[in-house]
Amino acid sequence: MIQEIKTLKDVEKFIEQIAGEINDFHPLDDFHDYVYPDSHMRRYSDEEASNRNILLEWCFDICTQHTDDLFTYLLNLFQLEKASLQFEQK
Repeated sequence: MIQEIKTLKDVEKFIEQIAGEINDFHPLDDFHDYVYPDSHMRRYSDEEASNRNILLEWCFDICTQHTDDLFTYLLNLFQLEKASLQFEQK
């Protein structure tokens, strides 16, 4: 897991890591609230959840400094990824 968020590239790496961990990630959700769908047991320990929440806060800060906001940045990332996948399929 990435340890700090200092650049937009770090934001992208963090989001990719989180997307690999959970399918229903939403930037406004607290990581303490994520559970495994089958068992409903918490996905993250208190320490893991707190660390991810801090990293996510840093993502918001970095995006605010460089773009409109984290949501706009994520939307652009997903649109680029979708366009790339469509191009590869042709």
